[in-house]
Amino acid sequence: MNASTFSFAFPWLLFSATIFNFGLSYGSFSAGCIESDREALLRFKHELIDPLNRLASWRTVDANCCRWSGIICDNFSGHVVEIHLRSLSEDEYFASDASGQYYEYRRMSTFRGKISPSLLNLKHLKYLDLSNNNFDESLIPKFLGSVKSLRHLDLANAGFGGMIPHQLGNLSNLQYLNLHSVYGTPYVDNLSWISGLSSLQFLDMTFLNLSQATNWLNVINTLPSLRELHFSFCHLPSVPPILNVNFSSLSILDLSGNFFQGPMFDFLQNITSLKALDLSFNDFNSSIPNWLYGFSHLEFLNLRGNDQLQGKISSDIGNMTSLIDLDLSLTKLEGTIPASFQNLCNLKSLILWETKLSQEINDIFEILFACASNGLEFLNLSGCQLSGHLPNNIGQFKHLSRLDLSTNYISGPLPISLGDLTLVKSMSLSQNNLNGTLPVSFGGLRELEEVDLSYNLLEGDVSAVHFSNLSKLQSFRASGNQLRLSVGPNWKPPSHIYEIDLGCWTIGPQFPHWIHSLKYLTSLNLSNSGIASTIPFWFWNMSSNFHYLNISYNQIFGVISNISSIPHRQLLGFSDQLVDLSSNSFQGPLPYMFSNVRALYLSDNSFSGPMSKFLCYKMHEPRYLEVLDLGGNLLSGEMPDCWMKWKHLEVLILRDNKLSGNIPWSIGTLSNLESLHLRKNNLSGKIPLSLQNCTSLSTLDFGENGLEGSIPIWMGETLANMVILNLRSNKFHGHIPKEICLMNSLYILDFADNNLSGTIPKCLNNFSAMASKDDSIGILLEGDASSWPFYESTFIVTKGNMNGYSSILKFVRFLDLSNNKLMGEIPKEITSLQGLQYLNLSQNSLTGKIPSNIGAMESLEAVDFSQNQLFGEIPQSLAELTFLSYLNLSFNNLSGIIPSSTQLQSLSSSSFVGNEELGGLPLKNCSADGATPPTGAETGDDGKESTSFAWFNFYVSIAPGFVVGFWAVLGPLVFNRRWRLLYFSFLDRLWDKIISVVYVHVVRVIRGHGF
Repeated sequence: MNASTFSFAFPWLLFSATIFNFGLSYGSFSAGCIESDREALLRFKHELIDPLNRLASWRTVDANCCRWSGIICDNFSGHVVEIHLRSLSEDEYFASDASGQYYEYRRMSTFRGKISPSLLNLKHLKYLDLSNNNFDESLIPKFLGSVKSLRHLDLANAGFGGMIPHQLGNLSNLQYLNLHSVYGTPYVDNLSWISGLSSLQFLDMTFLNLSQATNWLNVINTLPSLRELHFSFCHLPSVPPILNVNFSSLSILDLSGNFFQGPMFDFLQNITSLKALDLSFNDFNSSIPNWLYGFSHLEFLNLRGNDQLQGKISSDIGNMTSLIDLDLSLTKLEGTIPASFQNLCNLKSLILWETKLSQEINDIFEILFACASNGLEFLNLSGCQLSGHLPNNIGQFKHLSRLDLSTNYISGPLPISLGDLTLVKSMSLSQNNLNGTLPVSFGGLRELEEVDLSYNLLEGDVSAVHFSNLSKLQSFRASGNQLRLSVGPNWKPPSHIYEIDLGCWTIGPQFPHWIHSLKYLTSLNLSNSGIASTIPFWFWNMSSNFHYLNISYNQIFGVISNISSIPHRQLLGFSDQLVDLSSNSFQGPLPYMFSNVRALYLSDNSFSGPMSKFLCYKMHEPRYLEVLDLGGNLLSGEMPDCWMKWKHLEVLILRDNKLSGNIPWSIGTLSNLESLHLRKNNLSGKIPLSLQNCTSLSTLDFGENGLEGSIPIWMGETLANMVILNLRSNKFHGHIPKEICLMNSLYILDFADNNLSGTIPKCLNNFSAMASKDDSIGILLEGDASSWPFYESTFIVTKGNMNGYSSILKFVRFLDLSNNKLMGEIPKEITSLQGLQYLNLSQNSLTGKIPSNIGAMESLEAVDFSQNQLFGEIPQSLAELTFLSYLNLSFNNLSGIIPSSTQLQSLSSSSFVGNEELGGLPLKNCSADGATPPTGAETGDDGKESTSFAWFNFYVSIAPGFVVGFWAVLGPLVFNRRWRLLYFSFLDRLWDKIISVVYVHVVRVIRGHGF
C-alpha cells in the first residue's frame, strides 16, 4: 500500500474502529460476559430490594450480562467494568415532570437492601455508581476498600449512615469519590485514610460530619492530583496551621456552610489555579481581602450569607475579568457598585441581594451596560436600598432571563423599554415602590416566561392587550397591587400558564370563565378579588390538577358538591396540594376533599351538619393532610372517632363551632399533632388519656367548653413542648398539679374561669420561656410545624377584654388563673418571670401580701389582683414597672399609701377602690371604699372650718405624745449600743414613710383652704 492510499484509507479505518468500539461498549459486538462476573452480578441482585423491578433484565436465561441494564463490559475481554445503578434524585423527578404527570414516592423507585460481597469477584470493576438510592442508614461495606480496580465510586445520597470505613483509603487507583449525603448520617473519626488515595481528582463529602477531622487541611494537602473538593456543611473544625499548600491542580473549592469565624483564609491566596470558590454561609468578619481581587482566572465566586463580611467592594474587582457568576448577597457590604464593574464582560449572573448599596439604580445599569449587557442573564439587586426610576436602557439587556429588583425604593412607572427585553424569561419587581399603570409595551416581551410584579403600588386596568404577544408566559405573579383585570367574557390568556397569582386584584363579581381554558394550570390565587358568585362545576374538575388553590376572602357562596370522583395523585409519596376556601359564604355539609391535599382551610364559612362523612368517608384511602382548619363554621354533633387514619395531621382547628359530646379517644393517635384548637364548642367529659401520646403538641386550646375533671398530672409530664395551654372557662376542679411546671416552654397559660382550688404552685419559676424576653422558642408559633403557611393564633383576655393574637403571638407572655377558688399567698417565685407581660390572679381567695419584689417583673403591662383578700402595703417596687398600663388591686384589704410614680398616679381610682385603709393618689381621700366625704351638717356649710379645726386638734395632740414617747425610748438607747444601732436603722426606714404621709395631709389642708 503506497503512502497516498494509506492516507486515504486511514480515516476510514479509524472511523470503522470507532464504530466497532462503540458497539462493544453497549454489548453489540461483545462475545458475552465472563461467567464468574455473571454469577457475581446475580448474587449482587439477590441482596438488593428492587420495588420497580428495574433489574428485570438480570436473569439466567440471558447469558450475556453485558446486555443487562446498567452494566458495561470491556470491549474485548468481556469483563464487567462498570455498574450504573443510580436512581433519579428528587430534583430530577421534578425536572422531568414537564407533562404534569407525577411519579411515585422516591422510596418506591430506589434500590434498598444490602451490598453483596460478590462485588469482590468483579476483578476488573472500575466504575460503581449506587447514588440516589436508599440503604436505610446501613454502614458502607468495608469490603469496598478491597475492590482495588475501582477508579470511580459514587455513593452520593444513597442513604448510608454511620462511620465511613477507613478501608476506602486502600483504593489507590481511585480518581472519583462522592460520599455527598442528604438522607443518611455518616461521619468520620479522622481523615488520615484519605492520604492513601494518591490518584484522587474529585472528592465530595458534603453534609458528612467531619467535626472530628482536626487535621483535614493537612490531609487534603497530600493529594497532589486533586482538582475538585466539596466540603460543604460538614461541621469542619477551624483551619489547622499549615506552612505550605500543594494545591497546584485544584480548580474548584467549596467550603461553604461551615461557619468559619475570623478573617478569610490566607492560605487561599496561593491557590492560583482556582476557577470556582464557594465560601458562602460562613462567619468571616473581615472585609474582602485585597489578594482575592487578584484572582484573574476565577469564574465563580460565592460569598453569600457571610453576615459579618463588611466594608466596601473595592474597585480592584475590575481585575477579575474572568468572572461569570458573582454572589455577594446577605452580607454587610455597603457603598456602591464601583465603575470598574464595566470590565466584567463575561458576567452572566450578578447577585447582590440584601447588600447596602444605597445607590441610584440608573447608575448601576449604566455601569453594567458598558460591557455586561451583552451576556448578563441573571441580575438580583433585591433589598439593596436602591432608589430612582428604572432606566430607559434596561431594554438593552436582551439576554436577561431573570431580573429581581424587589424591596428597594424604586418609583415611577415601568419604562416602555421593558418591551425590548425579548429574551427575558423571569422578571421580579416585587415589594418595591413601583407605581403607575402597567404599560401596554409589557405585551412586547415575547420571550417572557416568568414575571413577578407583586406588592407594589401599581394601579389601573390590565387588558387583553397586555398579554397579546406573551405566548411563552408560564408564571404571572402580581398580588398586592391595585390592578383591575378588564377582559371580555371570551378572552383566553396564554395557554401555557401554570401559575396565576392575582390576589387583591379586582376581578369579580363573577367567577372568571377564562380559567377554563388553562389546561396546564397548577397554581391559582384569586384571594380578596371581589368575587361574589357561585363556582361553576367545571372548576372543581380542574382543581384536581392544582398544587395551590387560594380563593379566600371573597363572597363566594353556594354548596360544594361531593368531589370524590376526582383522581388521586401522589408526588414522591406525599400529596402536595394546598386548598384555601376560607372567609367566604359557602353553605351546606362539608365536601369530601381528595385525599392528597396536605393543607385545607375551610374556616369562617357557614358549613353545617356533622363531620363524620368528611372525616370517616373511604377510610381505606391514604390520608396525607397536615393542616386542617374548619374553625368558625356551624358544624354540630359529636367529634367522629376515626382520627387514626389521619396520622400525618399536625394542625387541627375546630374552634367556634357547635360540636358536642366527649373528645374521642382516637384523637390521641395523632402522634404528629402540634397544634390542637377546640375552643368555643359544647364539648364535655374529661380530657382523654390517649392525648398523652401526642408528645409533639405545642398548642392546646380547649377554652370555653364544658370539660370537667381535674387537670391531668400526665399533661405536664408528657407534653413538655407546650407553648400555649388554654383551659379557660370549663369545669375543671381540684389542685393545679405541680407537674405543670415541667412545661418550661410555656408562653401562655390560661386556667381562668374554672373551679380550681388549693394554692398556686411555687414552681412557677420553672417557666423559663416566661422568664426570658427571647423569642427563639416562638418559631413553634410561626408555622414551623408544617411546610404550609400557618400562623398560630389564640384568644386571651388582656386588660379586661378578649383579644385575638396571631402574627405577634411569639412576643406575648401571659398567665391567667383568675376566677377560681385558689387560696394561700401569691408565691414570691412568680417574680422571677421577668418576661411576663400579663398577669391575672383576680377573683380568688388569695391572702398575704403582694410580693415585695414584684418590680423585678419589668415586662409587666397588665396586672389584676382584684377581688382577693390581700393585705398590707402596696410594694414600692410596683412603681418601677415602666411598661405598666393596666392595674387592678380593687376590693382587697390593702393599706398605706399608694407608691408615687407616673404610671400609678395616671391610673383610674377604680384600680384601688374597695381597700378601706388605702390612701394616696389617684384616690381622692384615705377612705378608698367608694363612700362619699362627710356632709355639710358635720363639717359646716362649706366643710373648710371643721377640716381646719380637725387638723388643729391633730397637731396639738400629737406634740405631747411625741415628747413622752421620745424620752421613753431614749433612756434605754443611751445605755445599750446594740439597741441604739438597730433603732436608728429602723428610724431611717420609717422616716421615708412619715414624710409621704405628712406631705399628703398638708397638701389636702392647703387645697381645703383654697390656696
